[in-house]
Amino acid sequence: MESSVTSPGDRPTRCRPWRRIVILGATVLLATVSALFGRGILAWWTRHMAARRLHAGAPTTAEQWLAWSARFDPSDGRTELMRAACFRHRYEKDAWNAAIESAERLGAPAEPIERERQLGRIQAGGMQDDLSQLGELLQAGVPPHDVCAAFVHGYLVRKDAARAEVVLRAWAADHPDCAHLAYKRGMYWHSLGEEEGDLTRRYECRARAEADFRNALAREPRHEMARQALADLLEESDRFEDALAEYAALAAALPTRESARLGVARMLRRLGALDRARAVIESLPSRDNLSADAAAELGQIELESGNLERAQKWLRRVDLDRTDSVDALRAAATALAVEGETTGAERVLARLNQAQREFARTEDLLARLSTGVVDPQAAEELKRLTSPEHDLPPSQPLGEVPPVASAADLYAQHCGGCHGDNGDGNGRGARHLYPRARDFRTGTFRLVSTVNGVAALDDIASVLQRGMPGTAMRAYDELSEAQHLVLAEEVLRLHREGVREQLIDDLREADDEIDADELDEAVAFCTTPDEPVSIPAIGPADPKAVARGWDLYFTLGCHNCHGDDGKGTWETPCYDEQGLPTPPRDLVHEPFKGGFEPESIYLRLFLGMPGTPHPAAGNVPEDQLVDLVQYCRSLSREPKRVLTNHQRAVEASRHAVAKNPGGSHAGSD
Repeated sequence: MESSVTSPGDRPTRCRPWRRIVILGATVLLATVSALFGRGILAWWTRHMAARRLHAGAPTTAEQWLAWSARFDPSDGRTELMRAACFRHRYEKDAWNAAIESAERLGAPAEPIERERQLGRIQAGGMQDDLSQLGELLQAGVPPHDVCAAFVHGYLVRKDAARAEVVLRAWAADHPDCAHLAYKRGMYWHSLGEEEGDLTRRYECRARAEADFRNALAREPRHEMARQALADLLEESDRFEDALAEYAALAAALPTRESARLGVARMLRRLGALDRARAVIESLPSRDNLSADAAAELGQIELESGNLERAQKWLRRVDLDRTDSVDALRAAATALAVEGETTGAERVLARLNQAQREFARTEDLLARLSTGVVDPQAAEELKRLTSPEHDLPPSQPLGEVPPVASAADLYAQHCGGCHGDNGDGNGRGARHLYPRARDFRTGTFRLVSTVNGVAALDDIASVLQRGMPGTAMRAYDELSEAQHLVLAEEVLRLHREGVREQLIDDLREADDEIDADELDEAVAFCTTPDEPVSIPAIGPADPKAVARGWDLYFTLGCHNCHGDDGKGTWETPCYDEQGLPTPPRDLVHEPFKGGFEPESIYLRLFLGMPGTPHPAAGNVPEDQLVDLVQYCRSLSREPKRVLTNHQRAVEASRHAVAKNPGGSHAGSD
C-alpha cells in the first residue's frame, strides 16, 4: 500500500507571491541600511565584541577588535574611550591618559569619560576615604567587576589591605564565581606577601596568590591579566619551568604581545636554553627594529653565550639611565668591563648599587613594620620606595661610585655574581666556575671551628680574608675587618633563610603542621654555633713527631685519597653532598684550604670538612693529631701550583675519563 505522506523532497517548490515580495523588500532595506549606515553598524558591532573580550579579562584581544572599530569609523570617540579602559586594565598610565584625551577630541560623551577618569583615579589610590564612590559608580551602571577591581587595586596601592579585604568580601558575597574576583584576590595576597617580613608568612601568601590566579584561569581561560600575574609570580619564586609554561600560553593566545614573547625568552635564558631564547627574540615581528626591552634581553643572551661583540651591539641600544631592569644593568656592566671601558662599567654599577641599597632598605623597613611597631616615618618611606611611580635612581656622575653602606650592598658587589642574589649558588658567573660556587642556602660550610661543626661568624670572615685555595673564591683582603664581619653576617643570614625554607618544605611534604615557635627553635638548633674547639699548643716540628705522623697517616687511611706520597689520587671516587666530584688535595704542591697554620690544619683533622668525604678524627688522641699535623706540614713544597677554573675542570675531566672510559663527568658543568 502506498503511503499518503509526502516526503520533503516531493513537496511543491512554488512560493506564494507575498513571500517573494517580503524577501525582496528585506533585501532592498538591508542594502539601503548598509549603504547609509554600514560602517557605523560595523564599528558598533566590533566595539560590542571588544567589550565582551574586555569583560573576559582579555584587554589585548579587545584592543584588536577596537582597531577594526577605528578603521570602520575613525571619528567615533567611544572607540578611544574603550581603548582607555583596556590600558587601565593593564595599568598603562601614559597610554590611558592619551586615549582619554583622544576620546575627548573625537567628541565622546562627557559622562562616560568622567566615569573612566574616576575609575583611573581610584585605581591609582585617589579614592575618597569612605566607600560612597563605589555605590555611586554601581548606580551609574558601571559593571561591578570594573568598580570593585579599581577599588581593590587602589587600596593596595595605598597599602590599605584592610579596606581592600572589605571590598573583596562584599564582591564575593554578590558574585562568588567571578573570574575577576579570583584574580584580584590573588593580587591582594601577592601584595600582602611582598610586605610581609616573616618568611613563613610570605611563603603562605604567595601560595594563596598562586591558587587564586589558577582559580581565575579555571573560570575564564582567556583572562590574560591572571595568566600574566601567575607567570610573574612563578618567575619571582625562581620556578622558571612553570613560569615558562605560563608565558608560552600567554604568547600563544596573544601572538602580537611582545612582553609575553620576551617572558618566554627570559625563562629559556634562565634555564640555560640560550639558542632557543635567541630564536624567540629573532622571531619577533619587530626583529629588524627591536624595542629597548627586546634588545636588552638579546644582549643578555649573547653575553651568556660568550658572544661579547654581539652583546655590546644590543646593550648599547638600552638607555641605562632609564631602564628598571637589574639584569640588563648587570649585563651592560659586565660587557663594558670586559671591553675595558672601566669608567662606563663603574657608572652602571653605581646605579645598580643604588638600586640594591633601595631594595635592602625596603626589606629593612618591611621587617621593622612587620613587628607591629608604630613608625609613621618608616611607613612613609616604605610607601615612597614601593610606589609604582618610583623609578630606579639615575646614574651617578662619572668617577663618583657611592660608598657601600650595608651588608646587602657588600654582598651584591662582591658575592652575588657567583653565589647568586639569594645565596643559592646560581649567580651569573657560576656556570663558568669549577668547582661550582657554594650554595649558602642548602649547602654546608667547609671550614668550621666549633664543636658542633656549625660555622661561626669568624669562620666565614676568615674565608673572606684568605679565600678558598683550589677554587675561584679569592681573598678579599682589600676589605676592612669590619666589612668582613658585616659580609659574613649577611652570608649567615642567607644560610638561616635557606635552612628555614628546607624545614618548611620538609614539614609540608610530611603534611605536618607548622608551628612558628617550634620552627624558630629548629632553625636556631641547626644554625647556632657551639663553643670553639680547644686547640692544644703546637710547637715546632721534630723528626720523631713527623715519623709518628707518617705512621698515623696510613693507619687512619689518609693515603686512600691523598696518595702514599701526599700528591692526591683519583683511585678512590670522592663526591660532595651535592654529588659533585671533590678532587683530593695535593698536600705537596697545592695550598691548604683554611691556611697552612698548624692550628688551622688541626681543625681540619679534628672536625673534618662538613659536606665532603673528608672525615672528622675527633676520637683520635690530641697528641696523635698534633703529630699528624706536623707530618702534613712536612709534605708541603714551594712553589705552590695554582690552576685556573678551566685547568681545574680539564684535569678533573681527564682523570674521570681515564677512570671511566666512555662515561660522562658529573662535574664538568
